[in-house]
Amino acid sequence: MNGINSSGQLNRILKIAGWALAGIMGITSVVFEIMLINFKLIPEKYCIIAGVILIILVAASALLQRWKIAGIIAKVMSILFTVILIIGCVYIGQASKALSKVTTTHEEKVVMGVYVLKDSGITDIAQLDGGEIGIVADVDRDSTDELINRMKNDGFSAEYNEYDNTAEMLAAMEDNQNMGIILKTSSIDMLSDIEGYSDIAERLLLLYSGEFTINIEGNQTVEEVQDREYLSSEDVVAVYISGIDSRGSINEVSRSDVNILMLINKKTHNILMVNTPRDYYVPLSISGGVKDKLTHAGVYGIQCSTDTISMLYGINIDYYVKINFSGFENIINALGGVDVTLDYSLTIGNGALTVHPGVNHLNGTQALAFSRERKAYADGDRQRGRNQMMVMEAAIKKACTPAILSNYSSVLSAVSDSVITNMSYDDLATLAQMQLNEMPSWNVKQISVTGSGSMSTTTYSMPGWNLYVMVPDESSMNNAMNEIRALYGE
Repeated sequence: MNGINSSGQLNRILKIAGWALAGIMGITSVVFEIMLINFKLIPEKYCIIAGVILIILVAASALLQRWKIAGIIAKVMSILFTVILIIGCVYIGQASKALSKVTTTHEEKVVMGVYVLKDSGITDIAQLDGGEIGIVADVDRDSTDELINRMKNDGFSAEYNEYDNTAEMLAAMEDNQNMGIILKTSSIDMLSDIEGYSDIAERLLLLYSGEFTINIEGNQTVEEVQDREYLSSEDVVAVYISGIDSRGSINEVSRSDVNILMLINKKTHNILMVNTPRDYYVPLSISGGVKDKLTHAGVYGIQCSTDTISMLYGINIDYYVKINFSGFENIINALGGVDVTLDYSLTIGNGALTVHPGVNHLNGTQALAFSRERKAYADGDRQRGRNQMMVMEAAIKKACTPAILSNYSSVLSAVSDSVITNMSYDDLATLAQMQLNEMPSWNVKQISVTGSGSMSTTTYSMPGWNLYVMVPDESSMNNAMNEIRALYGE
């Protein structure tokens, strides 16, 4: 009798344990389902299907406790599914955090610095106290004044001499090596493009720096196009992709070396990618009609670049995406590499990469080298732009396949460190749901506008400097505008 009672007691304990495990699984299922719904990227129908499956699994786990063997199997399954659900909750939380980081950045950083010549013998800002520091009168003046005030609050004082442009200021420093200068750090890259200053980054020593934030807002004055009617359509999403190659963070203003306008027609499932060379000689949105190299727009913030492209092509741009190519290889690696199809053979970077006709599978390092190369091509920057579009198209196609689900956490982690956008979380979720609901096959077309190389001493950012620019080719621009209007259905 005692044995029977002991056996019955054990069965009751096992049943209670099974019900408890089913209850824990049920609670975990509710948390998982709530997180899945709030994640917003998964279409509603899939959330409902997941919810129904979880309800069935929890109910089955509880009901199977009536039988000893089935109950043991149910207990094991409850533990297993609970662990899986917890892992799922962690991954959803990580993904949500990464996407929020990408979509909630509304500020960029301007970094101003006090520089001296390395061979001047000056190694500390204190050595300039009471000395001479050069500043440019009308360039980056607000940030320059903020840096001066910050140094003043630190007990530092100097004689600040104004110069009409950076060229005059650098020449003065060459003559008087005991003086310092104040420059925006992103200006160093601009100067390195000029003959005689390619080694400027190595010749200058940074003694003091300050970071200042600017709001990313569409508040530029665009006097040149006030009477112009911009293309716009509910069926078309217009995205400006800006690629920087900066040593700093993604939030720091920098030249825009990649300028791609991507137009997505949600109705026809056509995508048009238009590459604009970095040296294109066009008015900036803030320049009052004065022309400049397109790449220089980036040093005034991503919104300036966006508005300048909007002006150039006469369309309303919905979103910008800013990518730091220094972290681009991490994104490609997280995707498992990309495939680009070529019709030529070429060795890039002193033998670092050799491409061939046909399909070339590139890892992150190779894709970055391929995207950066221009000197190996006869048409230089224009071919580099086409290569960049090929890599981006390959990455987009890879990201639109179900295979990304196996490694989406690594992809999102890489993206969150290298990308910012003004696309809201909800807007991003809407596009993701459309892709998952319809799984459309996208037809991608790539074009590039061209021009003729020239030299100009008249630019908004660097007046007086003799800079290489690319004067837009009218027929090339007309062809691009025809392609754009066709995509819009005009």
